[in-house]
Amino acid sequence: MKSFAALLLVPVMAAATVPSATTPPAYAKRWPLILAAGDGGAYRVTLSPEVYATAATLDLRDVAVLDADGQEVAAAVLGPEAQEARPIASVAVPWFVLPSTSASGDTTLRLSARFDDNGRILQLHTDASPAMPAGAATGGLLVDLSSVREGVQALEIDWQAGAPFEAHYRVESSFDLQAWESVHARSTLLDLQRDGERLRQNEILIPGGLRYLRLLPLTAHAAVPITAVRARLDRQYFEQHRSSVELQGRRMRADAGDAFVYQNTGRYPAAQATLRSDDAALGQWTLASRNTQDASWRFRAGPWVAWQVGGAQRSESPPQALHGAPVRDGEWQLSSNGPLPSQAPRLRLLYRPEVLVFLAQGRPPYMLVAGSGQAARTPAPIPALVQALRSQRGGNWQPTPAYLGVSSVLAGAQALQPPAPQRDWKTWLLWALLAGGAATVAGFALSLLKKPTGGTA
Repeated sequence: MKSFAALLLVPVMAAATVPSATTPPAYAKRWPLILAAGDGGAYRVTLSPEVYATAATLDLRDVAVLDADGQEVAAAVLGPEAQEARPIASVAVPWFVLPSTSASGDTTLRLSARFDDNGRILQLHTDASPAMPAGAATGGLLVDLSSVREGVQALEIDWQAGAPFEAHYRVESSFDLQAWESVHARSTLLDLQRDGERLRQNEILIPGGLRYLRLLPLTAHAAVPITAVRARLDRQYFEQHRSSVELQGRRMRADAGDAFVYQNTGRYPAAQATLRSDDAALGQWTLASRNTQDASWRFRAGPWVAWQVGGAQRSESPPQALHGAPVRDGEWQLSSNGPLPSQAPRLRLLYRPEVLVFLAQGRPPYMLVAGSGQAARTPAPIPALVQALRSQRGGNWQPTPAYLGVSSVLAGAQALQPPAPQRDWKTWLLWALLAGGAATVAGFALSLLKKPTGGTA
């Protein structure tokens, strides 16, 4: 009976050993996501070299987005040429009306604000001194560009239709609302009408990289009834953006002779390759790659000629398109039809960063996570979902930009370990029950054989 009772404990022990299915998978790193606007519906974030260096899988299925509760939201990694990944034309930005200032520009305007962790203004306090004389210009405008990190070309300002006007402003920029630098000495907004014709100027060109802008009126004029301010983005900047990673090789013995072998540092979607050399070298090169050391080499480019004839300037071969691009393999091999130079040329892989598009589900803030030997992003029909949003918000609608914040370590390298082999507890338990039953039957049979049998007189 004791043996039978112990056997009944096997399912309980097995259940205690199996990990909880509700435990979220571990990731190596996380990045807070900075949203350019709070009501985007869907967002697009360009993957950085650090994300590619952290991801472990060839298809980037271990790159995902989590909400504030740690729940995964619908997301997909798309190529930069995908319709859903194209950059938005403009994005609405926060703006504040400033108090009236002197038309001569000699009024001190003091600003203080409460910010969030990313520099967005949550509350603005203003103080203009001295008091405004009669005939002073109307108030200016403060524009918060802190949530738009790149590609800004201009401000687009909308106002209510009404009486014609022409307003001139001095445009200044600041990173802390205290020290200001001139951007434009004189910029004009106007809305004029004559004989049924309308002349409207609502753009102010600005350089990229600015955080806060203020528009201070230069002349007395009636208040402009502003309704919206947008940052116009340079689509060409995003479409032409290229990244690269440079790899250093080592000489190794290959099947067809010596070659240079390069270890990749991330899952970059390489589309082209070039060679850089400081050594006097001439060669006709062929490039191959493979994902693991036990896999076969696959041809990627070549043969092409790269040379360095001496001198101080480093040479670089023209870019070569890679066969089967994009290629994320972990190991690359460069071979030549002639003798190898003493120094390995540096292999530079060129690529266009991909875009992760995700829906604004759950509670913000959101974070991007990457690097896992166990996690797999749940497949989501992002193109269809984006099209549904576009049908609600207009045919030209695109996902709003989001940007990667500073990364932090989660589980680190431990998250990259593959999952432990799954044990079929049901099968083992069944065999244990069968073995226990067989042992019980055998023991019962032996006990019967050992009992003495009664004889006849």
